[in-house]
Amino acid sequence: MLKHFGRSVAAIICIVILALTAPAVAQPAAFPTKPITLIVPFAAGGATDIVARLVAKHMSEDIGQNLVIENRTGGAGNIGTLAAVRSQPDGYTLVLATTTQVVNQYLMKDLPFDVFNDLTPVALIADAPEILAVTASLPVNTLLEFAEAARKSRIGFNYGSPGVGSVPHLGGEILGKAIGTKMTHVPFRGSADAVREVAAGNIQLTVTTHASAASLMDAGKIKPLAAAAKQRISSLPNVPTTAEAGIPGIELSNWFGIMGPRGLSPQLVSFLNSAFNKALAHSDTSSALKAQGIEPVRETAQQFADRLQADGQAYRQILADIGLLAR
Repeated sequence: MLKHFGRSVAAIICIVILALTAPAVAQPAAFPTKPITLIVPFAAGGATDIVARLVAKHMSEDIGQNLVIENRTGGAGNIGTLAAVRSQPDGYTLVLATTTQVVNQYLMKDLPFDVFNDLTPVALIADAPEILAVTASLPVNTLLEFAEAARKSRIGFNYGSPGVGSVPHLGGEILGKAIGTKMTHVPFRGSADAVREVAAGNIQLTVTTHASAASLMDAGKIKPLAAAAKQRISSLPNVPTTAEAGIPGIELSNWFGIMGPRGLSPQLVSFLNSAFNKALAHSDTSSALKAQGIEPVRETAQQFADRLQADGQAYRQILADIGLLAR
């Protein structure tokens, strides 16, 4: 019995020695211990706000702390984004960025931040593919028919967008170049105004999202000709992609991505990325987004970072081509 006792003591001593001499493994501090603020740099009720609130519900439940939505509007999204840039890199202040922030980087002079260097990509959570929609009074039913009509028009076609430098504005320029004709850009205060003018027949085309145009599509006032995406939009399964419609190479979307300030630790990025992806995995969240014509995205932070860089290069070139490159 003493022999067994001696062996037990020796074993315990060995375990203690191994524990003391083993290399230390850094354990991240408990997180989160208080609510997380998600800045939405656009107005309440818009697409960005809708995405944020749909995801926040389940994420708050999953992480045991509230994800608080804070709308900080103004400056085409720059005011809210700057607030995130200036926050502490502790994971408690994030911003829901969109494609707009990438375009702004090259459209506007003297921005007080650099979206590529002053923010940390965390999670790309949704993508809203754009659609090419025309007034119902225009006697065309396919994208190729529209292209032919636009080229033959003696006075030229107009297209509407929510403003200079917006993704729909750039999309109209890309479409005009692809079909070999110049269309006149008509900027409006928002997507809803542009869609209404198309429905009224005052302009021929707009580049918009399904969420922005759904009611007037259902009413038969505007016709979707193609989705500017690699795959068909789940909420519009009968609408072909631009490639299927005969004009490949036009892929446009307004993505929504979570970003934090520069210096956010890899451990926090990993935790937050997993948390947002888990929230998106809930079927009711996914279904609600798809009903708005918004596709849920569940990717790694690195995949988001790669998308950010690729889009930056693409939009920089587009702005340069149409003479709007500011920096």
